Amino acid sequence: MEAIVLAILNNVVAFMEKNGATREVVMFDIDESLVHEIYESTGHQYSVEQLQVAADKCIAHEWLKHKAIGQKYGCMGITEKGIGIVRSIRAQELAKKKRKPLKQLSDFVEDHKGLMVALGFLVALAGLFVKFIGG
Repeated sequence: MEAIVLAILNNVVAFMEKNGATREVVMFDIDESLVHEIYESTGHQYSVEQLQVAADKCIAHEWLKHKAIGQKYGCMGITEKGIGIVRSIRAQELAKKKRKPLKQLSDFVEDHKGLMVALGFLVALAGLFVKFIGG
């Protein structure tokens, strides 16, 4: 999932948790204040246009919806599916942190297959070079 989409959804859920609000009462706009809030929480600077494109994706997946008629990016709200996405990703991250060191190494190798192939090639090439020089 794109980081910017997740940043929007996380921002809404964090606001709900901080204020003890439910999804039915929380509304937000895709504007400069949201850009600032996301920058404060993630450290990534996005433009309003980037957030609007991400919001369109969220609307298409039914993670966000319009709560009132008006501006296209005004009066937005999160859906139950959107909250589910945030919970799912948080659970995945927590499970990743709790892995044992051997599993972490295994996952690193799996995630970086190309790097491991390149490293293996360089080791083989170095061995071949040493054999020709030494022999």
